[in-house]
Order: sequence, then structure tokens, then C-alpha cells
Amino acid sequence: MLSFVQCLHAQKIGVVDVQEVFDGYQKVKDARERLDKSKQVAMEELEIFRDEMGKIVNELKEMEEKLKNPNIDTETLKEKYQQKVAMAKEKQDDMVAYDKRAKATIAQRQRNLLVEHLEDIRTAIKKVSEAKGLDLVLNSSETQLGVFYSTDRTDYTEEVIVTLNAEKK
Repeated sequence: MLSFVQCLHAQKIGVVDVQEVFDGYQKVKDARERLDKSKQVAMEELEIFRDEMGKIVNELKEMEEKLKNPNIDTETLKEKYQQKVAMAKEKQDDMVAYDKRAKATIAQRQRNLLVEHLEDIRTAIKKVSEAKGLDLVLNSSETQLGVFYSTDRTDYTEEVIVTLNAEKK
């Protein structure tokens, strides 16, 4: 009967930095680029909202100054002022709603990014593991606390990245 220590020696163990693999996977890089473009578009849209709000605020300030002038018919101006305030409120609500939708969409895309490509990464790790005759592969990513030390001999991260990027899907 083999002892526990003898069993461990019989195992061939390797490590892969899954975060590094994720960062090095071309499909992930492409998806992140598209995500960054989406973020940029959302920021540009919000800037348009802010510019429009700024114009409305300036118009309201001008109206407020005119309302202080006793020589101007204030009833009509007050009515226009109230309409402009309502417009500002509506624009503010639209901007907040857009911001919430954009952030939710981007957050969902970020979550999907991980899920979409994790199976590819698992498959590539399996291929490299089988090719190397590994019995066990541990995640050595700094964000994971499972591996505190490994030698370079057991690190197959780069081979997993090469395997992933070599597959044309």
C-alpha cells in the first residue's frame, strides 16, 4: 500500500496563472477593446447630456436676471421659466436613466466576458495538461490564495496562452 507522501510524489502537478491566461487570450483582448469602445460611447453620450444641461442652466440664469428687472413683463417670463425648469428636470432624469442603463449594460458585458471565455481557457488548460502528463493543475494567480509557491518548471501559463491563441474560432 502506498503512503500519502508516495502518492503525492507520483502525481505530476503544474500551475497556471489563470488571470495571466485571461489577459493574454486574444479573444478576451478583442472583447475588452469592444467593451472599452462601448464605455467611450457612453461617456460621449453623457457629455452631450451635460452640455445640453449646461445650456439649459445658463438660460435659466439669464431668465432669473430678467425676472429681477421690474420693467419686464414677469408673468410671461415666469411661465417660460417654469417650462425651462421642467425641461431641465426632464433632461436630468433622462441623463440619470441613461447613465444607469449604460453602467448596467457594461457591467453585464464584463461579467459575460469572464463566463464566455472561461470554458475556452479550461479546454486549453486540459490540452496542455494532457500533453505534459499533468495530474493536477492549480491556479497560481495572485488574486487566488491557492498556490503560495511554485517553480518555473511547473508553470504552464504561457503554453496555455499559446494554445488558446493558436485556435482559430
